[in-house]
Order: sequence, then C-alpha cells, then structure tokens
Amino acid sequence: DIASQTVKNKYTIKSGEILLFSEMQGMRTKITVLFDDYGKKEVTESIGYRIADEGLKLKVHTKSIIVEGTLISIDMEEGTAKKMSLGSYIDAGGINFNALSDSISQSIGLKKSLDKDTVLGYVCDVWSLQHPTLPLLGTYSVWNNILLKSEALTAGIPMETYAVKFEENKIIDNSVFTIPPDITIIESNKTTNKTEEKAPKSKK
Repeated sequence: DIASQTVKNKYTIKSGEILLFSEMQGMRTKITVLFDDYGKKEVTESIGYRIADEGLKLKVHTKSIIVEGTLISIDMEEGTAKKMSLGSYIDAGGINFNALSDSISQSIGLKKSLDKDTVLGYVCDVWSLQHPTLPLLGTYSVWNNILLKSEALTAGIPMETYAVKFEENKIIDNSVFTIPPDITIIESNKTTNKTEEKAPKSKK
C-alpha cells in the first residue's frame, strides 16, 4: 500500500528472527526481534529484571512494535501501550544503519571503521560511537544493517548485547505485529490512571 511504500527498507533481507541477550550490572535481558517486509514491520520483545528500591528485583517485560513508521511501546507488566511516530534514523532498536546520512552520523558521533567482526558466522561491519554531548560510547557489529552485537558505555555503566541465534527469511505470522488483547492504549497527552498502584501497600 501507499503508506508502507514511503518507508525506506531497513534491512536487505525480507524477514528474520534474532535472539539476543543484553547484560548490564549483573542483570541479563532476553531480547527477541522479529521482522518482515524488509523491516517495515518489526517487533522487539524484552524480558528481564531491574533493581528497584531496597534491592528488590522487579520483572520487566516490554514489546516495541514498528508498523508503517509508527512505534507502539507496550509495557506487558502494566498492560499499557503508547504510540508515536518514528524519526528517520532512530527506532525501537536504536539506530537504523540503512538511513544514516553523513550529517546524522556526525551529529551523533557515529563512524564506520575498517574493522570487521564475525558473529554467528556473519562477517559484520564495525561502527564506533562517541556522542559529542551525551556520556555515550559504543561499538556496533552490523551485518546488512542488522545489529548482531554491541558494547556500550552509558554514563560509565557498561552494557553488552550479543546475538545467539539468527534465522534469515523466516515466515513470520502477521499477528505478532498487532497489539495483544487486554492492552490499554494511553494517549500521549493523558496520564495513566494506574499511577496510584505503583506504591505497593504494606501488609501488617
């Protein structure tokens, strides 16, 4: 359709499934990426934990769905979703390497190096990032615009993400790109009515 044709292909292969793990401060997050139609449709699901007050571990389960230039961010634990339009190069996965211009690369301090890195048998280009204004450093191993490994340092906190499985041209069920049932869509100019539930009541 006309709307999807206006979105530039993000990837050079039609579809795929990637399983990655991300590690930061001793916490491990499982990330599953499914995409179809050369990246015009993409869903990223992350399941992990975060440290809350008093060292309490809380489960984090999110989904980010990209369909025709719209990003839907879903908190599966809260049962809520928000919609927003995507920028030209930033998306749910971070950087769209297929939409980078020289000016954009310079503005965020991103450079393609002469190095190569092999991940799961795929020979990847290596990009380095040194943001000019934010405390962000990183290296990215990219195959055909698909991120297979990254090492980042944000405000002194290291994070490593690496793929453990990649299946090319997999048949993807279109239902994965839809909002799951029982999810409430929150308008960007409205506040959720669940805020009062964030502080758990103590049992006596």
